[in-house]
Amino acid sequence: MPEAVLVCDGGDRVRIVNAAADRLFAGRPVADGADLMSRFERVTGAAAPDGGPVILRQGTNPNRWFELRTFPVDPEDSSLGAVGAGDVDDGGRIMVLRDVTVARESRAERRAFLSILSHELRTPITTIYAGSRVLARRDPETTAGTQDIAKDISAEAARLYDVVEDLLVLTRAEQSLLELSDEPILLQRVVEGAIRVARGRRPDVPIITGGANEPPAVRGDAVYVEQVVRNLVTAAMRFGGPSVPVVVLLDEGEHDVSLEVLDGGPDLSPGALETSFALTDDSPARTSGLALGLFVCRRLIEAMKGRVWVRPRDGGGAAFGFALPRYEPE
Repeated sequence: MPEAVLVCDGGDRVRIVNAAADRLFAGRPVADGADLMSRFERVTGAAAPDGGPVILRQGTNPNRWFELRTFPVDPEDSSLGAVGAGDVDDGGRIMVLRDVTVARESRAERRAFLSILSHELRTPITTIYAGSRVLARRDPETTAGTQDIAKDISAEAARLYDVVEDLLVLTRAEQSLLELSDEPILLQRVVEGAIRVARGRRPDVPIITGGANEPPAVRGDAVYVEQVVRNLVTAAMRFGGPSVPVVVLLDEGEHDVSLEVLDGGPDLSPGALETSFALTDDSPARTSGLALGLFVCRRLIEAMKGRVWVRPRDGGGAAFGFALPRYEPE
């Protein structure tokens, strides 16, 4: 096996090593657990009594990275051969070192690529959006046709911005680069920001807020929670159409706080409801260009230990919602 394996007895003295460990520590065999750790710099992780992982950087070669995991030794395991119960009981362990240098370098490259991509896409889109908003303002010298074209450019630029944000989230998630903070969030504050953006884009669609006024804080990442709320409100606006009100409701549960966005769009079939948050050919959001945004909502909320749902709305339309666990200080 390519991983270096060291078996320690109850006194943490190294009793067995494999060929990979011999090669890694050629000329200077490891005497015990303390000797092993003295040859590395701990980057992440603690002493790892539960098995790890701990990320280490080699002292003699700082550009080489290892992942260390430890496992308790079963003294009755016959595969240990000459090392019997008297040698490994009372604290014996197996230490496994895996070289993760290539994986870390690749991860760093992917992170840099996403950072550059994010900047290179956001900057021109923001410029187009801001410029088109200026052109769309009513001016005596601006014709109605020019204003309509500017409004269309502004709307499509805003839509493209959302698509870029959603694609970046999915890419980070697929590459295991999605980093979510775990902080107290007041949903009512997040809703205010998301609605402010939505109203700026679609002033022709009324947005009504209601429900709990001051629900407790939830756990999550404020930036990504706002992206979820913005996606849901945008979807409701497009499902309902111009002048059809969108309702945003907050509710306080025993263990979580929920948010629902109610639209005035057409009724959805049971099958369509089931696939609303999925990327499928029969998703109702797919034909309206909203499937990606709703799918990202589900990925983000589930990554923050929450849940999502959609249900038919009394009187027509649908209610899309999510809930996040309450923030309880540790």
